[in-house]
Amino acid sequence: MKLVADINIPYLKGVLEPFFDEVLYLPGSKISREIVKDADALLVRTRTNCNAELLEGSKVKFIGSATIGYDHIDTNYCNTKGIVWATAPGCNSGGVLQWVVCALLQISQAKNISLKGKTLGVVGVGNVGNKIAKAGEALGMNVLCCDPPRKRNENLSEFVDFATITQRSDIITFHVPLNHSGADATYHLANDKFFEVIKPNVIIINSSRGEVVETSSLVKSIKSGKVIASALDVWEGEPKVSSEIVKYIDIATPHIAGYSLEGKVNGTKMVVDALSKYFGFGLEPWCPTPDPTSTNIVLNSFVDLESAVAKTYSITNDDTVFRNNPGDFEKIRNEYSFRREFSAYELPSIRFTKGLENLGFMTNNQ
Repeated sequence: MKLVADINIPYLKGVLEPFFDEVLYLPGSKISREIVKDADALLVRTRTNCNAELLEGSKVKFIGSATIGYDHIDTNYCNTKGIVWATAPGCNSGGVLQWVVCALLQISQAKNISLKGKTLGVVGVGNVGNKIAKAGEALGMNVLCCDPPRKRNENLSEFVDFATITQRSDIITFHVPLNHSGADATYHLANDKFFEVIKPNVIIINSSRGEVVETSSLVKSIKSGKVIASALDVWEGEPKVSSEIVKYIDIATPHIAGYSLEGKVNGTKMVVDALSKYFGFGLEPWCPTPDPTSTNIVLNSFVDLESAVAKTYSITNDDTVFRNNPGDFEKIRNEYSFRREFSAYELPSIRFTKGLENLGFMTNNQ
C-alpha cells in the first residue's frame, strides 16, 4: 500500500512506515493527480484540494486532514466515490483562543479602548467559538452568540440571529466554516450590506476562512472610519496577500492562529487514529513519544491578567514578521515555531487568577 502525506504534518515521520510499502512526504501544494493515482491513503492540510481533479481515477480509499475545516475536501465527490474522509475537529481551538484573546488585548491597548462592558458578537459557536464566548465573559464583556444551524438543531433560545449581531456588537469575531451556498452560506458573510448596518466604531476579527469577509468591503469600512480596528489571520486568495491590503489591518498574521504545539499534536493524533481505525492497524489511541505537550510551564512573574497572557504569546511579533514579508506567507507558516497554549501554563493562586482559569490557564485553585 502507498501513503502520500503532507511533509508539514508534525510528528508523523516514522509512525506509519511499518504499515505501508511506500510513504511519500511532499509539500501540500505539490500533491498532484499523478502522485496520488496509485495511493491508498492521503494525509493532508488545507493546501491540498481533494476534489475530482486530484482524485479521479486514483486508488485513494481514505483521506485524513489534520485540520479543523474541510472546505478543501469535496465531500460530495468523496461520498459518491466511497472515499472515507476524516478531519480533526477542535484540534487547534486552544491556539485560536489564544490568538483572539491576544488580538483583543493588543487592540485594546493600542487604541486605548476598555474591553469591559463592550458587546462581543461571536459568529459560529463550535469548538473554537464556544471557547471565545467564555473568554469574552472572562474579560468582562457582554457576549452574544450566533450559530443558526445550532440554534435550529439544538433549540438554543439564548442564541441570537445575525441581524442582532450586526446591530448590537462592538466587536465581531468569526468562527465559521466556509459554505458557498444554502441557508447557512458564509461566503462573503461580511460584505457591503453587513458593513452598512453594523454599529459605528466596530472591531472586526477573522480567524476562520478568508472568504468569509469580503476584503474590499472591509477596507472601505476601515477607510471610512466605521471599522476602528481589525485583526485578520485568514485572507481571500491566500497564500497570495497584497501588502496594500495588509497595511490597513491592525493585526495581520499568515493563517497561524491555531499553530500551537498542542494543536499540532492533536491534529496529528486525530488523523493517525482515524487512519489506523480505517485500515485496522491498531495504533489508536496514538500519541507521539515522548509527548511534547506533557510538560507544563510555571509562570510566576506577572502583575495582572494582561501581562500573564502576554508572556505566553507575542502576537505583535507574528504581525511584524508577516507585515514586513507578506510574500513569504507559506514560508512563514511552514517555518513557524509552535507556541504553547494557555493550558500549558501553571499560575500561583493569587487574587486575579479566576479570570485566567476561565481562559484555560492552570492554577493552584484547580
